[in-house]
Amino acid sequence: MQNQSAHQEVRALLKALPRRRATHELSLDLHISASKEAARRQKWASAPALLVRMNNTFQLWKTNMARPLALPCAGGIVSAVVVFAMFVHIHPVRANSLADDRPTALYTEPAAKTLAPFEPPTADAEIEVSIDEQGRVADYRVVEGNLEMNLEVRRSVERTLLFTEFVPATSFGQAIPSKLRLSLRRGASAITVKG
Repeated sequence: MQNQSAHQEVRALLKALPRRRATHELSLDLHISASKEAARRQKWASAPALLVRMNNTFQLWKTNMARPLALPCAGGIVSAVVVFAMFVHIHPVRANSLADDRPTALYTEPAAKTLAPFEPPTADAEIEVSIDEQGRVADYRVVEGNLEMNLEVRRSVERTLLFTEFVPATSFGQAIPSKLRLSLRRGASAITVKG
């Protein structure tokens, strides 16, 4: 019983003490903490709120990081372009600078492999021959000369083309259809091949 009466006496003394008011700074700190907690709960509350938060974070990053880096990046690009322009202007590349330039293996022209025995042509003509992938004549047409060749000259040209072997053009090592020009000159003992 004595303990109980001691407790009641302490309680009465505590109640008699004057109430202390919280300072303005403490009240402000408590409001700020509560506001931060409410904002933290709201930003994870829904998907639109999360998107808004991510957009705000990106905008802040862009403002803080991209702007300070923009001037040095632009300066680097401009200086690289100026230096490149100076060197290109000093060292021009000419297409016909090398007389003994070899063609690359990326593309090769068609060529006549073996010419058939032929009768010397009786008329001047330039013929464009279409060659297929196997090197055979697919078609021909008269480009220059007498377009209305007589039947005998036309047959002579066709016989010559029929027994002539061609090497087809290649692109990246693969045979491709191509065209070749042959010049027939009256009284000549050979045919001139132009790629």
